Amino acid sequence: MNKFLKYFLIFLSLLLVVVPVIFAVILLKSSQGAFEHSYNDQDSARQSNIRESKVDPSKDPISILFLGIDDNSGREKNGQSTEQSRSDAMIFSTLNTEKEQIRMLSIPRDTISYIPKVGYYDKIAHAHAYGGPKSSMDSVEATLNVPVDYYVRINMEAFVDAVNELGGIEYDVPYDINEPNTDDSGKIKVKKGHQNLNGDEALAVARTRHQDSDLKRGQRQMDLIKKLFAKAQKADSISKLDDVVEIVGKNAKHNLSYKEIKVLATSYLKDDIEIKSTQLEGKDDYLNGIYYYNPDIKNIQDTSNLLRDDLELPKIKDKIEFLNQRVIDFYGTLIPQTEIDSSLLRKSQSDSTSNDDDENQSSDSNSTDSNSQKNNDNDNSQQSDANQDNQYENQQDNSNQQNNGQNTQQQINPNQQQPDQNQQQPDQNQQPNQNQQPDTQEIPTNQY
Repeated sequence: MNKFLKYFLIFLSLLLVVVPVIFAVILLKSSQGAFEHSYNDQDSARQSNIRESKVDPSKDPISILFLGIDDNSGREKNGQSTEQSRSDAMIFSTLNTEKEQIRMLSIPRDTISYIPKVGYYDKIAHAHAYGGPKSSMDSVEATLNVPVDYYVRINMEAFVDAVNELGGIEYDVPYDINEPNTDDSGKIKVKKGHQNLNGDEALAVARTRHQDSDLKRGQRQMDLIKKLFAKAQKADSISKLDDVVEIVGKNAKHNLSYKEIKVLATSYLKDDIEIKSTQLEGKDDYLNGIYYYNPDIKNIQDTSNLLRDDLELPKIKDKIEFLNQRVIDFYGTLIPQTEIDSSLLRKSQSDSTSNDDDENQSSDSNSTDSNSQKNNDNDNSQQSDANQDNQYENQQDNSNQQNNGQNTQQQINPNQQQPDQNQQQPDQNQQPNQNQQPDTQEIPTNQY
């Protein structure tokens, strides 16, 4: 194999296990089987709600949403599938060959975002639990008003295996860390300071956020990318690269065809490709007693226009084009887990999965009817999992905020909080209607 191609491959492979990035991992001719295992042809036909037509990577700038999934063997034993898992890392990337650049936007997992699959606002990490990669893609589009063309998903166990295969990585840990291990069966404790981290320890560093923030965690993930790449370049790591590629290929899912992957890899094999990174800015907020990361609307607009420029799309001049701004204007604030007035929604905030459901129904109604109850059960289970996660995460956030002396009057113990009787809450056991927008709902004015 060409040595340069192998370095390029392993660089993107290592990017994958942290960010993650997939498309070059399966370039190896010997990895055709890994490609077939990771390719999801059911998602390949998805077209962004913002695009007028499907993009061609050989001609157009494109975007890819990279999802790191928080699933493990322990959760599998408890009946939680990969499709029901939250995203633990979310990186939105634009790729532009004319600019010779890749831009990566880190989206904090607690970002409050409209989730078209269920018709209300929630943490963006829960979008995947509600409806898989497509739901995550729709949620990013609803928040940023930029098209999401492709996705790549990998579970975090691949990260652990890859780091171990390379013999660990050197890293300066910013503070003492105590995080759940890969299968949630125990704790991983990492001391502050410079040291060689094994896979579980490196994952703990990549995941921890309760002592600082999602923004800091995003920065650590970017740092780990550089450390992993540096380790892979060492002579004693070269013999292990094929094994790392194999690990990545077996633990990933994506909707990029083999042809599209080859086109992208050819375009980005250049030495002068620049990789830029940015983060979604905002503030810590408590809504209905639950912690959220509330993105700044001006930063959303600026970030959106930056990404749209990468994708050669016109800039958005009026903040009213963003759903968050329309919801704030209508209600006075963003409202989690309450269906919003359907008049606020536009095509770009619709659920792309509903179109797929319609096509399936028209092609085979009997099969669809048979699967409908299964989908109902899955959606109910997914919504329940995400809502339980909300309560757990709120307990964790409140505990850590107290440890740092940062309590505010807005913080509420979820175990003591009573629901406001004037506010209608969604039925968590009811599957959202995929064929229509949420009904108009009157919200008591004394709430906002």
